[in-house]
Order: sequence, then structure tokens, then C-alpha cells
Amino acid sequence: MILRYLKAGIIPAFFFLLLLPVLVSAKPVQGIWVVRHSITSPQKVRKVVEFAAANGYTDLFIQVRGRGDAYYNSQLVPRSTLLPANNYDPLTDIIPLAHSYGIKIHAWVNMYLSWSARKMPSNSRHIVNLHPDWVEVNGRGKGDLEFIAQNGRNGREGVYLSPLNDEANQHLLMVINELVANYDIDGIHLDYVRFQDRDYGYNRAGRKKFLMEYNVDPITLGNGKGSYWYRLNPEDKEKYWIYWNDFRRDQLTSFIGSINSSIKTIRPSIKFSAAVKPNPEIARTRFFQDWPSWLRNGSMDFVIPMNYAAAENDFKRSMTMMKRENLNTEQIFMGIATYNQNSSTSSAKITHSRDAGFQNLIIFSYDTYVKDPRYFDKIHRSLKQ
Repeated sequence: MILRYLKAGIIPAFFFLLLLPVLVSAKPVQGIWVVRHSITSPQKVRKVVEFAAANGYTDLFIQVRGRGDAYYNSQLVPRSTLLPANNYDPLTDIIPLAHSYGIKIHAWVNMYLSWSARKMPSNSRHIVNLHPDWVEVNGRGKGDLEFIAQNGRNGREGVYLSPLNDEANQHLLMVINELVANYDIDGIHLDYVRFQDRDYGYNRAGRKKFLMEYNVDPITLGNGKGSYWYRLNPEDKEKYWIYWNDFRRDQLTSFIGSINSSIKTIRPSIKFSAAVKPNPEIARTRFFQDWPSWLRNGSMDFVIPMNYAAAENDFKRSMTMMKRENLNTEQIFMGIATYNQNSSTSSAKITHSRDAGFQNLIIFSYDTYVKDPRYFDKIHRSLKQ
């Protein structure tokens, strides 16, 4: 219709040029997560970028911080033991190469999860060795490091830093700022930016902050352990439980806002994102990760729900929950897994996402391609449709 009016002279060409950016929608983002062991040499880096360029990927989410270490040159964080001893910097290598193909690079940073081996890190500069007082504690007063001392994780993901410890958060903010200041990255992408579970947050610093504000030690709310100068009645206990849950959620949301302000001051154009739990309600109430609020208040540019469920119904159910939040779907990049399902099932989820209005798609992960390149044949056909 507009082209007909243009040919007839009804719309001058000048005004058509002004309208053109509005008429032509931006190309949907097609990204892929790249785990840290795939960037440990120049040869691996080149393979990643050539794979992305050949298959139409617009964005690469490159893991540069795995377990409290650095896959780049850092003054703050010890170098990963997986990198060669020749000072090779994968991030310096991959950025210009990807940019030469028009591909954006997001620095993927694991936040609170800082260690997951059965033995303590050998490097004395590692964060859990330097600051064991920053490590997370559960509602029974048991710190994450105690699980390692018992030669196992006891069903836990590993050692987390406490999201309620201001010193730990300040360190993480400095790590992020260092990346933004020193590298020409297009985005900062956070992972494990949440509490390990609802029974966490009892690091001494977090308990003290809550006690100063509410005059109640939160560790006394759950199982009654610990001394306290008076006992709460059941009604007050329930009330303070709500306060404690809101406190944990709000503290993390506030920190996200601080990160956003800091990195946008250094580089206003940088994109800020996070990998998040796919069900918004579970994210809010179990992990205190209120990512819908992060989008609503402008603290993040987009999120990537890790909608990794293999079952189609579970995958769709999470998308339904996302839609109920009435958010801008352009700010929700659907995360689709390849590691736990066959290629047909994974490919179908691309169609399901688009049908639900989620056009921006991120695949987890490049690892699957390394193990079985043919797996991605259906994925790439679906992405091109």
C-alpha cells in the first residue's frame, strides 16, 4: 500500500525514507551460548566464530567467568587453569573476529556460583580462599564450604557467594566493570544471579542487615535454632517470614539496578542481560530472582529464560507464565536446550516460541555442535524458516 502511494507521488520519497526504519523491523536475534572450554585456543575461537557466521547467528554469549576465574586478562580474578600458560586472551581474540562478521559478543559471567569441585581451589587468590566469610549459608547455619569439607556437594550446585554480602557484591561489580572498561564487548550477560534456593541467604552479613532493619535475626524464623532475646508468636513469625523473603528479593533487585547504572556510565550502548529461571513465579518465590521487575524498572535490557524442559507441555507452560507478566516479548529471548533432547524436539521448540510471540532465540549450547555437528542440521533449518 505504501509503495503504491509512493509511486503515485502521494507520499514524497523524503518522507518514505523517514518511515523506512519503522517499516522495516529489526532482524530477530539468533544467539548461542558458548561454554568456556570452547575458547581456550585461537583454533577453537576461530571455529566458534566461523560456525556462527556460517549459520546466521547474530550474537554469541561467551563464558568468560566460570568458577570464580577469568578467561581474559584480569587484575582482579585469577586466570583459569584451562588456559595455556602463554597469556593467551580469548576475549581479545574473539571480539574483533566476530565483529568482522557483524556478530555481537556478550561476556557471559557466572556470578554467585564460584566453585563446584570436590576439593578447594588450589589458587590462594581464588575468591573462596580469600574470603570464606563471603560464602553462602543455609537456614541451618551450614556454609557451602562445609559440603566440600565433607568431600561432596551433598546435592547442592556448589559454593555460592552470598547475594546479601555487600563486600561480595562490590567485588562482583568491580569484575563486571573491569570487563566493560577494558573490552569492546556488546553486552554483559549474567548467570547464576540468584539465591541457590529458598533456604539460603543466611550469611552473617545478610542476617545482620535484616536484623538492623527489623530487629529480628532471620535464622530464628525457620527452625528455631540460635539464641534470641525473645520468641516470636506464630502471627509475627509469619509476618517476618514475608519481610525476610521480600528483603532477599529486593536486595538482589537493587544490586541489579546498581550494576546497570555502573556499566551504562562506562559505556551507554552496552546491553545488559541475564539467564533466568523460566517460570517467573518460581524465580520470584524460590530463587528471589524477580526478573520481570528487572525489565519493568529498566534495570535490564533483556533476559533469557532457560526454558530447557524436554517435554513440550512443560516448555509451553513456562511460556504461558511469561506471557501472563504482560512484558514486552522483544525483551525476552527464549533459551532452548539441545543437551537433553533430540534435534527434532529441540527444533520444534523454535516454532513453538515464534508462535507464542518470542522471536529472539538463544540456543544452549555450542557444546552439542562440538559433540555432534549433524544435530544442528534441523536446528538451523528451523532458524532459517
